Amino acid sequence: MDVISHWLWGMAVTHGKIKGRFSGAMGIIPDLMAFLPVMIISLFTGNRNPRVDDTTTTEDFHPLSWEIYQWSHSSITVIICFIITWWYLEKYGTPRFLSRFYLINMSARKQAVLIWLPWLLNIITDIPSHTAQFFPTPVFHPISDWKFDGTRWSEPSIWFTNLGVLLTVWVVMIYVERRKKGLEDFRTH
Repeated sequence: MDVISHWLWGMAVTHGKIKGRFSGAMGIIPDLMAFLPVMIISLFTGNRNPRVDDTTTTEDFHPLSWEIYQWSHSSITVIICFIITWWYLEKYGTPRFLSRFYLINMSARKQAVLIWLPWLLNIITDIPSHTAQFFPTPVFHPISDWKFDGTRWSEPSIWFTNLGVLLTVWVVMIYVERRKKGLEDFRTH
């Protein structure tokens, strides 16, 4: 899926609980981790990533991208990070830098869930929108090599479906939020 969609899905899944700039960023970090280091390396080596089209394969990219991608797109990585975050927040409390991103008070477990949920959603939405030839999502890496052979996210049926569902989710969220605010304003007058 495209980075903008991952950002917007990350914001949507935590809407009203975590600030969008944090959850949106968590939604794209798996992709940035896999591709940004190679882009930086290419600036110094002159090697460029290939133009992505229907014939592009994972092997066309620098091997470091695939190595990082396997870890950044693994639910096992997210589960381990969630457990470590939950443990840390339970033991030491919420760090000041992190607390400024929360919009409501919540337990350490819920904080950890909301931190890692956009990342997990990136992985979940990539499963059906990546093919076996182009960065298939290694959901259970390193425990299993299982990958689903989906349809490229750039395929119009996938791209427009994602856009339609994303737009619908955001319209409904905004509608519900405005209606709730309107009812609260009505009750206070």
